[in-house]
Amino acid sequence: MLNRISFEQKNKYLPPLALAGLLLCWLLAFSKTFEAIRLNQSLSEQASQSEDISFNPVYTQRKLKALEQILMAYQVKEEVWSNTLWMKASAAAAKQGATIDYTVSRPQERDTTMAGTGQTLHCYGSFQQLVKVIDTLERTPGIGKLSALQFMGPKAAGSFSGINAGAGSKAAGCILRLDFRAIENKTSNEKE
Repeated sequence: MLNRISFEQKNKYLPPLALAGLLLCWLLAFSKTFEAIRLNQSLSEQASQSEDISFNPVYTQRKLKALEQILMAYQVKEEVWSNTLWMKASAAAAKQGATIDYTVSRPQERDTTMAGTGQTLHCYGSFQQLVKVIDTLERTPGIGKLSALQFMGPKAAGSFSGINAGAGSKAAGCILRLDFRAIENKTSNEKE
């Protein structure tokens, strides 16, 4: 049948047949591909908007609640903070068989970036005892939070020219320096 059609007739039917072929390809393959691409783009935009948690009120409330809990861990009663810290630290050290020393060191110049007040304790004992004291004090509420610690081994402790380093059994073990930081609650008179 194609042999009977002349070259001129073939040229007349070629553009409509090519157009029909392109339309068939569009309907069967290309249209679904472009729809999938558009759907992917819209879903990607929605996902990026939902992942932008800075505008998510649920995340903001959860973050604020977590920050308040952290702040509450640092808050202590102003009048009794030193006594509470010393009593709880003494109990933790005694339970682990370590000794503790309270000395008032000269106040250092306050840094304007530091919030709250600090206390320093020195504990003496074996490494295991001192690690258990740290763990106990970290979980103890109402004494502020541990802001810094420093271990000195037996060799360094023997040459330590600090607090009671020459006192027999204390110099034989490790020395642990604990710095606590707390935000003191002000009384109602001081707030006004």
